[in-house]
Amino acid sequence: MTFGANVHRTGRKPSKTGSAAVLDAVVEALRSYVRHAGVIGIAEGTLVILATSGMVGAAMTQNGLRTTAVVAATAAVLGLFVLLVANKLEWRRQTERDERLLRHYCDLLHERCDYTWHISDWHQVVQIEANGDTVETITFTAVSDCEALDFLTFWEGPNWEWPDKHRRGVDVRVRSVEDEGEGGSRFDVTTCWLSRGRLKVMVHLSEPAASGTEIRLEAEFRWPAKCLPFIQGAPEQFVKKFTPGPEHLEYTVVLPPGFSSFYDSVGLKSGTERYSIQQHINDGGREEIRLVADAISTGSRVGMKLDIK
Repeated sequence: MTFGANVHRTGRKPSKTGSAAVLDAVVEALRSYVRHAGVIGIAEGTLVILATSGMVGAAMTQNGLRTTAVVAATAAVLGLFVLLVANKLEWRRQTERDERLLRHYCDLLHERCDYTWHISDWHQVVQIEANGDTVETITFTAVSDCEALDFLTFWEGPNWEWPDKHRRGVDVRVRSVEDEGEGGSRFDVTTCWLSRGRLKVMVHLSEPAASGTEIRLEAEFRWPAKCLPFIQGAPEQFVKKFTPGPEHLEYTVVLPPGFSSFYDSVGLKSGTERYSIQQHINDGGREEIRLVADAISTGSRVGMKLDIK
């Protein structure tokens, strides 16, 4: 038995070649651009075309056409600049919104789900330059107090009315502490500015840390003008406050070359079980003031007050 006697054959459509295929590809690329770029993107593309056409026209020999082309090109370039600024502001607004939402839900997780940790030891070195800039290295151990810790936060900041204009110059990087060849890789961090120039840093761990797990981290800050009033002659307090208090604290301030300082303790007699402050010249010829303290009380402000001689 033969099937399909009444079925007629249909021929395939001939494939496009040459210029038709190129045209289809260009049209599809334009459609994709329009879908994803939005109004600002379309306007940018239009202004680029106008600017290019204007520059081509400016190369013409006829004076009338040349003048018109120059005016058109100038207007298009200015319009493109305005749109680029608007596009940048829009992206910044969206980024700030995303970061704000991330901080909000992480704070909720911390408050509602007993998402906690504590600091067992804290080592901080503040190297001050002659212009008031600082390079700071903080090495600390955090211990997970919950079933699975995915992130932790801490903050750092100047001790004066630090101008907001310097915010863009602040850089922070956090990595694991290298030990016997292992470690040293960086973690993803998100930051937000609190009042009085304080920077809150959220460290996103590579994998959840179980309860009791020690997490050794090293944070490096580059901070413009953080100690400017101190360098200019105003006394400054270098203090820390922890909740709960760590078992061990080391805080070292390295002065600029040629500088020397008086020092006093702050909160150490009542806020620690024992402490010592030593002043010496390091291998680089710079004066260091180093605080070592144990059993820091929860919520106590402890540290040193320095005053340039």
